Amino acid sequence: MKIFAIDSSTEKIVMVYKDDEKTITLSYKGKDKHGRNIGVLSKKLKDFNINFNEVDVFGVGIGPGSITGLRVGISFVLGLGIDKRKVAIPSTKIIAANMAFSGKNIVVARKARQGYLYGAVYDENLNTLINPFIETIENFKRIVSKFSNCIIIGDGADFFEERGFLDTIFNYPSPERLLFVLQKEIQNGNFTEKIQPLYLQKSIAEINFEKRRRGE
Repeated sequence: MKIFAIDSSTEKIVMVYKDDEKTITLSYKGKDKHGRNIGVLSKKLKDFNINFNEVDVFGVGIGPGSITGLRVGISFVLGLGIDKRKVAIPSTKIIAANMAFSGKNIVVARKARQGYLYGAVYDENLNTLINPFIETIENFKRIVSKFSNCIIIGDGADFFEERGFLDTIFNYPSPERLLFVLQKEIQNGNFTEKIQPLYLQKSIAEINFEKRRRGE
C-alpha cells in the first residue's frame, strides 16, 4: 500500500510518504506562506520519483490551527486524492502522538487568539478523552485540571507550571508521528469522503460578549 499525508496546522509543515519499499519524511519551517512552502516540499517528493497517482490513501491534519494554513494542506490533498481513500486527522492527535505510550494522559495546549488556547486530551494510546476545543486560558486550566497524571505539550504549554522540561520539539507535529497516526486510522478503517478544517476560533463578537459577561 502507498500512503501520503500532510499537516499544515502550524508554522511547521510536515509530509510523509510510505510504500512497501521506502518511507520518506519531510518537514519545513520557513518564512514564506504555506502555499509556497508546500510547493518546496512537493518538489522534493518529486525528486524521489513519487507518483501521486499511485497513492492508495491520503491523510491530512485538519486542525485546529491557522485556517489559512489548514486550507492549503487540505486543498493539496483534495487535489491529489480525487477518487482515492482519505483520512482526516485532528492535528492535536498528531502532536499528542509525540508522547504516546508514556504511561500518562496527554494534554495538548496550543496558542489560539490572544488569551485563548486550543486543546484536546488523549490517553497514552491516543484514545480521545476530550475532543478538540477552544477556551480562555483560565477555563482551559479548569477543564484539564481533573487529569492529574498527565503530560502537557504544545506551544501553549508554557502557561502551565506543571509542564516540566520537555524539549520544544514535542510541541509540533512530526512526519514520523503523522505516519504513526495515519497507519492507526487506516487499520481502524476511519476513512472519510468529506474533509473540512476543524475551525474552532471564536469570533471577535463572541470574545467581546464573554468579556462583558465576566465584567472585564
